[in-house]
Amino acid sequence: MQQKKTLTFFEASSIITGFGVGGGIMAVPYLASLNGLSVFLVLLIVAYLLSMLIHLMIAETLMHESSSSQLVELFGRYLFSGKGGIIFTWIFFVLIILAFYANLAAYLAGGGEIISELAGIPVWIGHIITYAVAAGVVFFGLKAVGISEKYAVIAMLVCVGILSAATLMKPFAPSFAVKGSMKEGLALFGMVMFAFSALFSVPQAVEGLHWNRKLVPRAVIVGMGINLFITLVITIMVTGISTEVTRVAMIGWGRAIGDWAFIFGNLFIFLALLTSYWAISFALAVVFNERMKLGDKVSWLCATLPTLVIVVAQFTDFVGFMGIAGSAIALLVAILVVPTMRGARKHGDIKNPEWTLGFFGNTFFQVVVIVGFIITAIGSAIIPSIK
Repeated sequence: MQQKKTLTFFEASSIITGFGVGGGIMAVPYLASLNGLSVFLVLLIVAYLLSMLIHLMIAETLMHESSSSQLVELFGRYLFSGKGGIIFTWIFFVLIILAFYANLAAYLAGGGEIISELAGIPVWIGHIITYAVAAGVVFFGLKAVGISEKYAVIAMLVCVGILSAATLMKPFAPSFAVKGSMKEGLALFGMVMFAFSALFSVPQAVEGLHWNRKLVPRAVIVGMGINLFITLVITIMVTGISTEVTRVAMIGWGRAIGDWAFIFGNLFIFLALLTSYWAISFALAVVFNERMKLGDKVSWLCATLPTLVIVVAQFTDFVGFMGIAGSAIALLVAILVVPTMRGARKHGDIKNPEWTLGFFGNTFFQVVVIVGFIITAIGSAIIPSIK
């Protein structure tokens, strides 16, 4: 795993897309079907704007830095000081590891099940094959991740396009009726926010775009914009054609169109899980390396191998993994990202960076982000209880 590599603009954008496009998107249509498309569209817009804001806050924080450190080190640098600060940094480091392990294990679990079903092999073998493909790319570093993400995102868009075209040739009746309770609405908001979350990919974009750091905010906007488009199209199509929206929505969508579409649906899911695994596990490997100085290969192993162990041990189910990871990460982010940006503005290496949030980085929007992510944490915690 080598670092300090240059990414193209689309590769950087694709890493941001890939980080968030995985399991969350798979669960959004099911939760949207419990609330109605009108509620979904409102929450989608709110979630997109809120997510965009906090990702750009991280981008500004890194603009004040001469390096491209991951968030754990940024929190340690600007929020935690003295002996107590060292302890808090290590505690946060451990919490991030646990949250990411749950996240990554979810992707391995989903990928292994898909391979098992398509190939007719035992699930545990599917898990190992998925791990080999997912972790193997990350071993070769940032550039390999960027290239893989780019082509996987293109392939996912092709899959969505084919399935959408086929959907529109069938009886198609999306419902915009408002239904569901506040509990189901909070769960939907939490899952949509989780689907947009790519916070730890922003440092990767900064590192890869070191040749023109002004492109970082644009890469964030484009990467999240692709994520928005995919989430919107999939949810409308799935709820409009499926007689029963399944928890992993692509499976039900493929079956509703025909056997051939089932293959494309599963291909999309597998690619989505891979892109998320690549981006998240690379970020986690960097976190390990920055904090513990283990070296690239050992850090890669620490970031990936435990996720396989968790899946084989059958820790919990697919949607349960999503709720655990989403709740933990949202709460940590809500508490720490905003004060970190404020600290970077005062004490960062670069006082006048190439780009800042300007008006949208003022105190009002900082409060909006904190409140919004606390609500996200509540919604994410509710998800496993939704039937």
